Amino acid sequence: MLKQYEILVQDVLEDIFDITRSEDDKLNEIIKKYFLNGGKRVRVLLLLMCAKLGNFELNKKDIIRMASIVEIIHTASLIHDDIIDNAEIRRGSVTMNKLHGDEFALRVGDYLFAVVLREVARFDDERVHYYLADTLKELCIGELIQEDGLYNINTRRLDYLKKIKRKTAILIAFACVAGSIVSKASDENIKSAFSYGYYLGMSYQIIDDYLDFAGGAENLGKEVGQDLMNGNITLPALLAKEKNSELFSDFTRDTTDEEKEEIINFIKNDEEILMNTLNISRRYLEKAQISIENLNPNVKSELTFIMNKLARREN
Repeated sequence: MLKQYEILVQDVLEDIFDITRSEDDKLNEIIKKYFLNGGKRVRVLLLLMCAKLGNFELNKKDIIRMASIVEIIHTASLIHDDIIDNAEIRRGSVTMNKLHGDEFALRVGDYLFAVVLREVARFDDERVHYYLADTLKELCIGELIQEDGLYNINTRRLDYLKKIKRKTAILIAFACVAGSIVSKASDENIKSAFSYGYYLGMSYQIIDDYLDFAGGAENLGKEVGQDLMNGNITLPALLAKEKNSELFSDFTRDTTDEEKEEIINFIKNDEEILMNTLNISRRYLEKAQISIENLNPNVKSELTFIMNKLARREN
């Protein structure tokens, strides 16, 4: 089913290279290499699918451009995340900050966000600007919340859910709603697209956090339990704390890597914790499915397909 989108995704990539091109050849080369190494294009696919809720062919140029904008936002946020996390590996490759230094990577991320602001200004529909501004605000707040919450053993499930809403779900929701708005979909369908994206985004991040313990280093392109090693308490860790609070009694910035490894091994070997994490993810998937019940059957089928594919992914 996704094969039909291969040409469109390639169109988006070419559009990204076009609108990010500068007079600096080194910058152009680094940006192109970074995007070519980029992930599953989940947000791009979701935007293209939701754009079918309106008139896709009539608005194709704007749809491609909006997909480019969403992918650039996602990429810029990852570059900034890697700087903050002092990460060395992203998608199985050395991070930009590790290769070129934090300051250079920071400037590249800033440059990409500037491109986003320039390109989105070309869209007349005020709803696009409102959703984008709110999305960027929430992304920043999510990063601040994560930084403040590092090594905080008093983190609650509610705190975690608010954080992943801002760090992950809100951008996926924006991809879905932006595609529907730019294609001139009905107000009802636009609302459904946003809800679907939000609930799918919540599930997507929870599965990511599950895979951080259950996926394996080879599949993930990063070490198992990397979030916990960085002091980030995700849902599996919260469930582990509820089951055995002694595990986190001395969890601070001074906790050694060996002590963290003990917690990681406890979680990855506890089937109940891992299964409960997946069950919470599935509840959000059920809400996502309900959100699209009244959509065009073809679009609904595609959104259900990608939702199920993401739910079963191994990395």
